[in-house]
Amino acid sequence: MPSSQTGSQTGSPTPRTQSPQPRSTQEPVLATTWDATMPVVAIGQFQTGELHVLDSQAPIAQRHAVIFGMQANDTLVFQGICDICVLKGTVRMYEHESSGQWDRVYSPVSHPLVSLQAQTRADEEAERDAEAQHMYELWTAQNNECEVVVAVRAVDCGLEQLGRVAPAYASLFTGSIAADSEQLVQAIGVPGMTPVRTVAAGLQVLQTPEDWAQALDQASTMPQRLDDEFEPIAPVYAVAGAQGQGKSTFSRMLVNRLVARFGRVFYMETDLGQSEFAAPGALALTLVTAPVLGPPFTHTGRTEAYHAAYMGVVTPKNDPDRYAACVQRLAQVYCDHVRSERACGAQAVPMVVNTQGWTRGLGLDLLYALCQSVAPTHFVQAYDPANSDAPLIDFATVEGCDPQMLWITGMSPDRTQGGDAGDAGESGRRVQRLAAHDMRTLSLLSLMYSAWTAQGTAVWNMHKPLAARTPLKVPICDLVFWMGEEDVPPSQVLRAVNGTLVGVVCVARAPGAGAHEWSRDEIRGLYADGISDQAAAALSEPGARMLLRSHVRARMGDDAGPVHVPQIVYGMPSLTATTFLTHALVRSIDVRSGHVHLVIPPQSPVVESPMYRVVGIVKGPGPSAFGIDVPVPAMLDGGFAERAMGASSGRHTAARRRRAPMETNLGIQEAPYVSVEVDEGVGASAARARGGQTRRALQ
Repeated sequence: MPSSQTGSQTGSPTPRTQSPQPRSTQEPVLATTWDATMPVVAIGQFQTGELHVLDSQAPIAQRHAVIFGMQANDTLVFQGICDICVLKGTVRMYEHESSGQWDRVYSPVSHPLVSLQAQTRADEEAERDAEAQHMYELWTAQNNECEVVVAVRAVDCGLEQLGRVAPAYASLFTGSIAADSEQLVQAIGVPGMTPVRTVAAGLQVLQTPEDWAQALDQASTMPQRLDDEFEPIAPVYAVAGAQGQGKSTFSRMLVNRLVARFGRVFYMETDLGQSEFAAPGALALTLVTAPVLGPPFTHTGRTEAYHAAYMGVVTPKNDPDRYAACVQRLAQVYCDHVRSERACGAQAVPMVVNTQGWTRGLGLDLLYALCQSVAPTHFVQAYDPANSDAPLIDFATVEGCDPQMLWITGMSPDRTQGGDAGDAGESGRRVQRLAAHDMRTLSLLSLMYSAWTAQGTAVWNMHKPLAARTPLKVPICDLVFWMGEEDVPPSQVLRAVNGTLVGVVCVARAPGAGAHEWSRDEIRGLYADGISDQAAAALSEPGARMLLRSHVRARMGDDAGPVHVPQIVYGMPSLTATTFLTHALVRSIDVRSGHVHLVIPPQSPVVESPMYRVVGIVKGPGPSAFGIDVPVPAMLDGGFAERAMGASSGRHTAARRRRAPMETNLGIQEAPYVSVEVDEGVGASAARARGGQTRRALQ
């Protein structure tokens, strides 16, 4: 198989007998090679914050951290969430070499488990922070000499409590301890982090196959090309392949490699259904400055996108033209940034483009359009050796695009070759096989339940239901209601929006060359008497149908008194003037006072809040048209999910009605926007949750 080709060489690569899928076999496979007899120092923490050494027999619950030594090439696989700091040497994970700083690592069983790979350092040791330095002093006081010294710290970030909201995902980070792992857990286990000795029955270990490592080496170390003026060209890496081939995993590894080299990396996500940093339903360009050490739902919405476009669907098949326009707009924003950086003499920031898995028919046409827009300098093609007739891009037909080709063997679509994903294997853990809609549910739950500490650390609050959270009160007149292609009568717009998940749109920070850049004073002027007709038109895409507020008020006359009328636009926001910020739940609409109550994920307190730039909301299509909707667990959250689901099953209607007073007293009727007694009238059958929420394997 050729490791690289020019853009015009698009023939199928030589088949490989080995597939780079994470290791998963019927027989237990040794995953952790670390010897439990290596030196270990358990660390406790007083209420004053002072650290001290614990007795070796101290319970795991009392451990604040554990320091242990490793030999070069030792591996340690674990499940859970923890902070890791390498005090001596280095540890590789997700192709990120950690040393001297605390890294938060997420390792759920729904994804390949993280493997820590110990390595020695040829250069000087990295600088440590105060706590890490104190831990290293406690270690050296024990006279322990090892090639690599690692500190693992317990974490209570709230994401491990995801099962309180969605019981189907309760065992993502926690599971029963297998017999062969008990010695490891007693040696280096901390609360929330469980070492794993062997894997079997569908469990996987995150590894970097040989051909992936070669492609990563070439992509991250290759000299930059020069343009006609002998200026370095910013590297653009496009990763393509069919669904289930590991594009997102490879892109994550590539981002970590590039962050280590350049310090900053732009990440363009064009997969509407499975985004990495942005919420599902949006295409986004995000500036990444730190390593990515977890699956997408562990960092969804944590970084405001440099620019984003909202479509509100999980596939572009119903509106391919807008999809292509969104990609082109993001590519233009990136090019404008590169030109401005070059004018300032700064180093150009590379970009990684993760494409969608639709590679046939219209999907292939959209991939051609993407390559035309982003002009990749490197094109990584994941392929399946068993499917030699998969369509490939012929860059000879793409004008001005001649990338360096890199081939990688894709993951097998069967992610659990070791056994049934719903069975508990010899490891004692229940392996959850997540489909695409499961991943979207996790991302949306992570986004809606996100929170921040005063220091700007990402946490989650799973103890407070969405219905119990204080919403943001926004005047109706200060918002534009973009209804997309939905043919909703103006009199029913507020009813259609109420109780739905909408996209929050704000004025763009990077409008691009030649576009009007809104100042803070101009944005404040938008709300002087509500968003004006002219502003609504400027913030909408050309050709959108508008129901102007001035026309509505003119028809109602002066005798109607104060009327709260929104700006209604049957179309989408402008790709140039606006950018997508986040999702929000429309908790309620108070027509009398003229306010919309929005439950919006909180923004980081250490950066400037973007809320002053919010100008409207976008109502996407419903789930039947591939739209984004509120996850069922979030609607049922409040402690009565099981009873509410049982009451909505459509069985034993008379018995349910007899129990209605008791159920009301227990609070089942308080679940927002969920009907418990819907069984009368035309079309009044209770809506069913998607199959992934009730599958036996996820119970």
